[in-house]
Amino acid sequence: MSVLEYQRTILADTVRNEALARAIKAVVKPGDTVVDLGAGTGFLAMLARRCGAERCYLIENDPDLARLSSEILKRNRVTGCTVVHAHSSEVTGLPKADVVVSETLGNFAYEESIIEGMKDARRFLKPRGRVLPQAVDQWVVPVTSDRLWHEIGSWGRVGMGLDFTPALQRSLNNMYVKDVRVSDLMADGIVAQTWDRVDLSQPDNQSVRRGTVEWPITKTATIYGFALWWVCTLAEGIELSTSPKAPATHWKQIYLPLEDPVIVEAGERMQVGITSDT
Repeated sequence: MSVLEYQRTILADTVRNEALARAIKAVVKPGDTVVDLGAGTGFLAMLARRCGAERCYLIENDPDLARLSSEILKRNRVTGCTVVHAHSSEVTGLPKADVVVSETLGNFAYEESIIEGMKDARRFLKPRGRVLPQAVDQWVVPVTSDRLWHEIGSWGRVGMGLDFTPALQRSLNNMYVKDVRVSDLMADGIVAQTWDRVDLSQPDNQSVRRGTVEWPITKTATIYGFALWWVCTLAEGIELSTSPKAPATHWKQIYLPLEDPVIVEAGERMQVGITSDT
């Protein structure tokens, strides 16, 4: 996907846009200085200026996006904004900010380096500065429907007398962005658990994240993999969720298939451990 097409995709996501707009309205105060990390087209900075921010610094590493954001700012007659073409880790010398904002959430929450970016961003903040988003919770639940597993396993149905087992094995040891349905999940997702939480306002968040969760099995089922999603606290009382039960977003959900489905019996317990290193 091209950089421009990705920006089009996220800005077509009204659930995302409206949640971010509410959060910026709640966090940004008149006269604030705002730093936007991974600014893209400048959407968040324009919202911040609309809420009374006096100065906004848009840090964007992609040269085409940096130029495009400048054009969009001019087109919308938005003043008080400075576009900085650089990776945020390389930027020095900016005035201290009242607020740092960053929408660098991936389909898998951490894949766009939000942990590392927000950790480094503390040096841009005034002593009592604020961050948006504030926290990310990661959820996991077993998948008991074979729908997605069957789709990914199509290598075994090519036919023509050909054996694609090596491709099948690779496919079943991979991560997928899918539209996971509530009906795909164990107990319709009621038994989903949090395997990790990151408080983005803290200075010591580590890139390696680990979590272990366990489920008591109440009836016989076949586990075909696990579904992951996240809930991001943008500001107090304002969340953005990729749960299958939440309004749909462009992020969808993550599906981790098992190479060999597991049959679990009533009375047993299932445990899963997850490690993520960004």
